[in-house]
Amino acid sequence: MAAALVLLLGGCASSTAPKSSAIGPSLITAGPQARTATGEAARRASEVTAAWPGSAAQQAWEHGYFPLQDTTEWLPEGAFHNGADKAAYLAGHVDLATTLPVSVSGTTEVTFADGSRLALPQRSAKTVFDSLTQRRSACAADCDTRLTVTAVRPGTTTVATSRGQAVIPVWEFTVTGYDRPFRYPAVLSQAPAPTTPAPVTGATTLHSLSADGLVLTASVPHGSCDTVRPGEVHETDQAVVLIGRITPAESGRPCNDALLSTPVEFRLSRPLGARAVLGLADGRPQTPVAQ
Repeated sequence: MAAALVLLLGGCASSTAPKSSAIGPSLITAGPQARTATGEAARRASEVTAAWPGSAAQQAWEHGYFPLQDTTEWLPEGAFHNGADKAAYLAGHVDLATTLPVSVSGTTEVTFADGSRLALPQRSAKTVFDSLTQRRSACAADCDTRLTVTAVRPGTTTVATSRGQAVIPVWEFTVTGYDRPFRYPAVLSQAPAPTTPAPVTGATTLHSLSADGLVLTASVPHGSCDTVRPGEVHETDQAVVLIGRITPAESGRPCNDALLSTPVEFRLSRPLGARAVLGLADGRPQTPVAQ
């Protein structure tokens, strides 16, 4: 499992919404020694790592089903054929012209790449269909169009999780006019629901880990006239938090309102191993973000 965790670690961007953004061309490289975090951000990082051991998020990340991708639905290629179909789908204009399958046990299994299995409550086909009809997006046009489900069958799909690739059960809905099914998960994530944290100075977006596990590369958001400094790290035996550091622009210096992002290397005191990289703002384990 440790190897899977190392390969899947990543980060989440700051929740501040800039007017514009760009990735800076330069890379702030790590020095020969780890930079231990200090100040207010360090206190926040300490709170984050202290809350991780034994938490519901840690249990799901290490032992449960914690998907690293959106598993809300998988639409067929080419969906939708036209604006009317899309409007009908988003407005919940879906009819049922078949009998929905019913589970006998009410449970199902997630199978991980190492062969281990996890039994979880099954999300019924009826629950999925009800969720489709309860959509309430207003349609400005083509409001009379309706979609018809003519068959519902069990199936599987593969998703990326904190424990590596996993095969999960899905319900495959056949819709009139579409050759391939609309698929929906028959099992739900065990990860705690994400929250919307307040902006935190020092939050970073993690992109990669060096082969030796000692250097994490993450981008640090900053203003167009700010100076990006080497980042700092808060480490425990179970988790790591990265803290970006900047020097604000001098008062009165003319600067535009663009938000830039510069990649920075963060050196650890020892290889990351199976430790989780936690977000400074929300305390959640971080997942890959492509540059």
